[in-house]
This record gives sequence, structure tokens and C-alpha cells, in this order.
Amino acid sequence: MKTKELKNFHKVLSELNNSFTHYSFVWNQFNIDYSETLEKNPEILTKDYFDENPFKRKHNIKLCELRKEHSKTNESLIQGIFLLIYTHFESYLKDLLIFSQKVNDKIEPLESKLEGVENDFMLIDKVFNRIEPNNLQSELMITLDYIRLKRNRLIHSNAENISNSLNRLIKKEGISLNKYWNSKLPSELQGIDFNDKKNANELTFSVIIDVINIFRGISNEIDNVVTDKLTKNSITEAEIIPKFKDAIRKKINGIKTERVVSKFVKYCQSEYSMTVDDEQIKLLKCSIV
Repeated sequence: MKTKELKNFHKVLSELNNSFTHYSFVWNQFNIDYSETLEKNPEILTKDYFDENPFKRKHNIKLCELRKEHSKTNESLIQGIFLLIYTHFESYLKDLLIFSQKVNDKIEPLESKLEGVENDFMLIDKVFNRIEPNNLQSELMITLDYIRLKRNRLIHSNAENISNSLNRLIKKEGISLNKYWNSKLPSELQGIDFNDKKNANELTFSVIIDVINIFRGISNEIDNVVTDKLTKNSITEAEIIPKFKDAIRKKINGIKTERVVSKFVKYCQSEYSMTVDDEQIKLLKCSIV
């Protein structure tokens, strides 16, 4: 099954991916269409050549400067999208914890201090310390650490070298992470090289695509271990049945039980990618008696 929180996160990833590829497509097509013009008329101002463009005076530069300006814009866009992806991943983790608390009210909130827990500083640790699912594969946790350190490197870009923590991770885990993700991703790694220090400083189109695909894979696994911990029946009783009844409340009166069950099965599949068994059907029937 998949939580709605996961589906929302994957929807955001798809939207960011579409926006980024659209921008890259448009610029590359512009470069193809106007390459000759840029070479032959380097001193002409954009306001004079693109005289029908409503933004011509807000971005009035020589045609020979367009490629350089694109490079700066592209760099800013890539950095912004990378940070957005990470921010949305953290939002997914927070939403997943809130979801888990609805299913199990004994789960502590994010702000609470846990007694006897040493590593409770990073968000992923906080979420896992409270839900206590079966551990993720070590490669996934190390990958999250790598991406977090890469983000920190981006934020503190004035530093000359990568951090000692990132340097140690690359030395110790780089080869195994490359092997792991090349076996997991549909088209292997396109831009990230976990074993290359120079690559840790790079953000390119291909790196962003890798990050999107990696976060899809990691979030799928997180969702799996969390829903397994909470159990299918508990999620059905606390989350799915109430939302199903709200969704069809006006249509449920007078409908035979078999028809309600049929609607419920379809609802679980479409909204939660969940295959219903006899136990969930029994929970539904008990709730509508």
C-alpha cells in the first residue's frame, strides 16, 4: 500500500521534474533556433531584436551575452530545484509522522524529547525514533546522509573544500552506493558519482534527475517500513474507513452491503494502492452496522 502522503510527495517530484525539463527543452530549442543569429549579431541589444517581447526592457543585454546569462540562470534554477526537492522530502517525513500519530496515538510528536535516545537531531532520525519501524536498508540511510551533506555544501558554498564528513562518506561508501543505485534505478546513475569528490560539488541536469529518482526510491521504502509497522488493519480502521465514509456518506444510505464493499475495495486501490482482504472487509462491515 501507499500513503496519501507518499502520493503527494511523488506528485510534487513529477511537477518539479516536468518544470525543469520544460525549461531545459525551451532553452535548448532557443539555442538551436537562434545560434546563427547570436553569432552574426553579437552587439545587437535584446530590446532591439526581440521588439515584441514584453520583457525586452527588463532584460536588455547584448545577444552575445545571452549564453552567459543562461548559464547563471541555469545554475540558480538547478540549485533552487535541488533545495526544493530536499525541502519537500522533509515535509513528506513530517506529514508521515502526523499520519502515523493518527493511526497510533502513542507515537510521540516531533517536538517531544525522547528519554534515552542519543541520535535525535536530524529529521529522519526523529521520525524513525518515534515510529520505530524496522530499519531501512543501510544504503538508503547513507544515501540520505550524502544528499544532506551535499545540500549543506550547496548552502555553504563559500567553503573551499567539501566537509570532512562528506569526504569520509565518499571514501568509505562511494563504490558501494554507486553499485547499489546502478542496480536499483531504471537507467542507472546519470549524473551522480558517489565515489568522486569533485562530483560532490556539482549540480547538473543529470544530477537533478538522479536525485528525483533516488528520492522516489527512498520514499517508497520509507513508506513500506512505516505502513508495515503500523499494520494494514490499524491504518484501515483509523484512516481509510473514516475517509471512505466521508467520501460516500451521501451515497451509502440504502445501498446493499455488498455494493458498499465493492466501492470500498475500489477506493482502497485507487487512493492507497491497497489490495483489500477479508480482515479489512470485516472492519468495514463492523463500522457500518
